[in-house]
Amino acid sequence: MAEFILLIREDLSKYPMPEAELTSLIQAHTNWAKDLSQRGIFKTGYGVDHNGKVLGMIKNKLTVKPIKDVKEGIGGFYIIDVEDLDAAIEIAKECPTYNVGDQMEVRPLM
Repeated sequence: MAEFILLIREDLSKYPMPEAELTSLIQAHTNWAKDLSQRGIFKTGYGVDHNGKVLGMIKNKLTVKPIKDVKEGIGGFYIIDVEDLDAAIEIAKECPTYNVGDQMEVRPLM
């Protein structure tokens, strides 16, 4: 078995969104995490607040920008324990929020 991180990549321009819609998205991910846990593959996971900063280097000068200035960001993550990358991809295909434009990035943890 190996650990993988599933990163939920989302369009940050959809925030802020109506409270009912946000609650629905959170509930969908909570339910999915419970299902993964019952299947014995969920290690941990969290949603990620969008009130952070992005640091980078432009022309040898460190920049610090609000995440809200970035179009796409990480909305949350899951750590799962499965056999291999193919198995992790199969799990990632189950993400409940593809229908709202989310993407899932799958990477092995070292």
